[in-house]
Amino acid sequence: MVAPIIITVLAYLHIISAIGWLGGAVLFVSVVAPGLRSLSPTARLEFLSKIGPKATRFFAGTSTATIVFGLALLFSSDVSGTNINVGLTLGLIAYLVALVVAFPALTKADHLAKEALASGQAGPPSPELAKALKRGGLGVVVVVLLLVVTLMFMVASGFPF
Repeated sequence: MVAPIIITVLAYLHIISAIGWLGGAVLFVSVVAPGLRSLSPTARLEFLSKIGPKATRFFAGTSTATIVFGLALLFSSDVSGTNINVGLTLGLIAYLVALVVAFPALTKADHLAKEALASGQAGPPSPELAKALKRGGLGVVVVVLLLVVTLMFMVASGFPF
């Protein structure tokens, strides 16, 4: 049996990183993405090239930390049950969607924005940039939905009704 203090620390680390992941994703979907649409093309390119890579690294770090600390917590405690298993599965699916869809698309959008700024491109964004932003945004929406359902199952595992 693992010491209770280790389980408690893992629980805090898991919850804090999950808050960062879900909170950041909700902020992106509800504030950043709609705000980007209202910016001028040049301002949008600057935002994507300067803030985008940092935001993507933040999402990659918090999502990975959530999964790592969650698995460590699961294997160090004797918690089990259907709600935990469903929550774990949905969380892993959300992580895979982030890794396969959202991160690559948003990284590509950041790169394209940086290239457009360096070349002095003016006017509307390239169709490739718009496509990458749309794909990344859709990926983040799917991740948010999966994480909200995951949260419901994880809370239900600790507080059955």
